[in-house]
Amino acid sequence: MNNIGKPKCILAIFMLAFVGSPESNSQSKTHSFFDVDETSTHRALVTNALEQICPERRLSRDAGGNATGCSECPRQTTEHDAKDLNWTLSRAFTGHFTSVGENNFVLSGLGCEDHNANFGGTFIFTVRGSALKLLDYRSGLITETCHKFRAPGSPDMLVCTREWGAQVRLWSYVYLVKFRQDGESEVQHIFEVLDVSRQPCGIDFYDDSDTTVQKAEINSLSLGDSGGKRPALVITARVGEKNPSDEERRVCQQEQKPIPLTLKTYRLEFTFEDGGFRPSSESKDALKLFPNPDSDENPWLP
Repeated sequence: MNNIGKPKCILAIFMLAFVGSPESNSQSKTHSFFDVDETSTHRALVTNALEQICPERRLSRDAGGNATGCSECPRQTTEHDAKDLNWTLSRAFTGHFTSVGENNFVLSGLGCEDHNANFGGTFIFTVRGSALKLLDYRSGLITETCHKFRAPGSPDMLVCTREWGAQVRLWSYVYLVKFRQDGESEVQHIFEVLDVSRQPCGIDFYDDSDTTVQKAEINSLSLGDSGGKRPALVITARVGEKNPSDEERRVCQQEQKPIPLTLKTYRLEFTFEDGGFRPSSESKDALKLFPNPDSDENPWLP
């Protein structure tokens, strides 16, 4: 699956939150891994933070009067001069992200960025009592579906997922987000899968050439320890690929019968060391079946 090239052209781009997508078959299996949204439990912090980033404190509100974003684009965003865009809050959570003794507040939102920046970004603040101070904004960094994670002696970090799609291709990512004391973020791509099952008959969407039928998906994530020594992230994922015959392609196209594909499930373990998640030696062979998260084929690099 590593030999699939980039699309010759992208006619339509769509962004999907991995857990939030109604089309995600793995939603029920992964949802319990992620932290709940803290927007409703920290209304005062949300309002305070939005008043700092919204131009002239022009907040958007829901029917109950709760702040939900900015009616105009914050000046930190790429599209801050746009007159027909707004910034919508999609996620808020607290933690000790810049240091173990610092309280922080993180807002993830959509709007005011183009598709090359995932249509959104993340703000991070320090919290001291009821006072908030904006530290940084990271365009393209989506922290909407994440789980707080802490290694011994370290600040909080985030293990996140996201999807990025272009026509018949859908990438699903798992990545680690760390914040420095000044609020700047660092992203480590841990794992990804590429699903091309949206062209189910083995006919390439872009040039009508014969191609394989491929499908891959992330089924579950969990955090634990590796033999009591180091924190470990365990990902289970399925992948399958088949080169159909001409007859199978014909039946698929004419009778709309998908080509049967057998998926095999793999357990992949990543241990946390030297500031990031590294694949265990037992997982390296299985990882070769999936795209390299450091490859140039990544369409999404926050």
